[in-house]
Amino acid sequence: MTMRGVGWGAYKRMVDTGRSVDADTVGLGRDDVVAPARGSSGTARSPEPGRDAGCGPGVQASRPVTWAAIPDGERPGDPAPGDGAGPGAAEPPPTVAPRRVVVVDDADGVRELLCLLLGTEPDFVVVGAAANGAEAIDEVVRTAPDLVLLDLAMPVLDGLGALPRIRRVAPHATVVIFTGFSEDALLDRVLALGADALLEKGLATGPLVDQLRRLCAARRTG
Repeated sequence: MTMRGVGWGAYKRMVDTGRSVDADTVGLGRDDVVAPARGSSGTARSPEPGRDAGCGPGVQASRPVTWAAIPDGERPGDPAPGDGAGPGAAEPPPTVAPRRVVVVDDADGVRELLCLLLGTEPDFVVVGAAANGAEAIDEVVRTAPDLVLLDLAMPVLDGLGALPRIRRVAPHATVVIFTGFSEDALLDRVLALGADALLEKGLATGPLVDQLRRLCAARRTG
């Protein structure tokens, strides 16, 4: 965009090099023009190198141009489009809520260790724990978790008995069987009952958490 045929860049170069500027030429009002440098007598004089050309300690400050006379985006200091400032700035990515977890195991030490492990991860939050299948169903109904980590061998109601009921009350949750047994027949059975995966208790904590993340992500995008 230009101002009566003279763009902002050309206008700035005229001012910086000390050339006189005609207000009618650049399309500014008389009050908006940078005044020519004047000597002590008040009369206009020619610019001196290093003084009025915009450099050196003897430079004389000029009256700034009114912003209204300069097109938007051409003012010194104006943010460039897409530089992260102004109305066109990109929105930050939305924050994803931590996945809500219910841990089910009849061994107090294992259950507490799993709660502690997942509780230290920023993308998981433990919302419930149970020591048998009956308690697990109640906790799932109460908390509506995103992930259920379910043991198999438990009193009152084992994991195989609780699994289909948990799947019915939490159809969108990721249900992972966490057990010390690993027969292929058992894997096929728990998958048929609605589990998303079977993980062995001998798995190290790091790989365990990574596997749970992948399983939850697959369920969320599936």
